[in-house]
Amino acid sequence: MNIIFSSRVPRESREALEELLFFNPRQHRVRDGILDSLEQFGHPRLVDTPAGLSVRVGAHEAQTLFAYDRDRRGSDPVGVVVFLRTSPSEMAVLHVAVHPDYALQGRQAGVGLGVTLVEKVKEIASRIVGVEKIVFFYRQHVVIRI
Repeated sequence: MNIIFSSRVPRESREALEELLFFNPRQHRVRDGILDSLEQFGHPRLVDTPAGLSVRVGAHEAQTLFAYDRDRRGSDPVGVVVFLRTSPSEMAVLHVAVHPDYALQGRQAGVGLGVTLVEKVKEIASRIVGVEKIVFFYRQHVVIRI
């Protein structure tokens, strides 16, 4: 397995990305957090840009990191994390989604893709002056100190 990360997703992956973001079979586990996120930030949507697809959340230009498995056929992402800076000292992870094959009970479970995506956000946050913590919006009692 050869996981790579990118802030871009090609337009031809729209259907797969919609499936990953909006119809993930495990999203029921964090339903209340999803509803809270929608109330506070607005609805996520895919937007066509010259570079491909991006994710907007309500009026916010969210930052998005996509995971790809180079060993997998096709160019569809297998994971995604959506995050944004909510204050000078805080970033919030609004959404983490992993293809069922890469989830804990999936065929590629050993990858730990969900945790890896969060670690990538931590890496990014550590390079931004002033950011001291990352809050998981779905579970606000989970905070990572930078």
